[in-house]
Amino acid sequence: MRVLVTWGSKHGGTEGIARILGDALERHGFDVEVTSVGKVSRLDTFDAVIVGGALYANRWPSNVRWFVGRHLSRLRQVPVWFFSSGPLDDSAEHQDIPATRQVGVLAERVGARGHITFGGRLERDAKGFPASAMAKEHSGDWRNPEHIRAWADRLAIELPHAAPGTPVPHRAAALPRLLAHGVLGWAVGAVILAVLSPLIGITAARIVHTLAVPFIFSAVGWHYFRVRGAREPLPTAVVWTALVALLDLVIVAGLVQRDVAMFSSILAVWLPLVLVFLTTWAVGEMMAMMPETVRAAKQVKA
Repeated sequence: MRVLVTWGSKHGGTEGIARILGDALERHGFDVEVTSVGKVSRLDTFDAVIVGGALYANRWPSNVRWFVGRHLSRLRQVPVWFFSSGPLDDSAEHQDIPATRQVGVLAERVGARGHITFGGRLERDAKGFPASAMAKEHSGDWRNPEHIRAWADRLAIELPHAAPGTPVPHRAAALPRLLAHGVLGWAVGAVILAVLSPLIGITAARIVHTLAVPFIFSAVGWHYFRVRGAREPLPTAVVWTALVALLDLVIVAGLVQRDVAMFSSILAVWLPLVLVFLTTWAVGEMMAMMPETVRAAKQVKA
């Protein structure tokens, strides 16, 4: 049985966990390949896959998320397990730490058979933010090889008879919902511009519209991303920005003004588009970093 153990991280700590897992499974007689997600081009030669990611602000690195998305179809055809590397203390040895919201959603989409969280590692001289700041008080290595090997032993028992898991569909990621939110944001902005233009003049109305865009798409973004399973912030920001530009071109320039001259104006078009993109991306990233309990509490209060 051929097993892939793959990982993604920024500082190399998760690689050590992956290699311990690979060595342990090899001792159980499995044909194991251990390699980073960036070096995996195809999965059709593997009978099972173990995917690991380091946690940064409750999220896996983008390369691991892209790996899962790129190989989603194949991952649904084989048994898959996830592991995370994160806590900078010994908590992972004393309790089962559930997957963070974002990792849990990925596991549901794949139909992963299980997930485990191991202690992380952070070197004192770690570079980049926030790692360098955290290293001042939380540097150290909390990866427990015995804990990792014990999980590998359990996998070795399951693997020969394991079947692919059952993926969980996420309606929150549906294309109609994605587009509807983008259209809503554009429509609110269009109404503001249409109402204010005859009252205060087109230039002043455009200024107010531009200032309102971050507030509009912050609200739209919060409503979209708060639901479990919503799409990733970056592609969502790209889609909404493109959608707003298309609606401006077709409806405002094409049907109302019958002139595309507005697209030569930074204030009228290009600055609002930049703000749509940045606001959507920022709101999505911030909400993804929130722990599950915080997000749930916010939704209850709302």
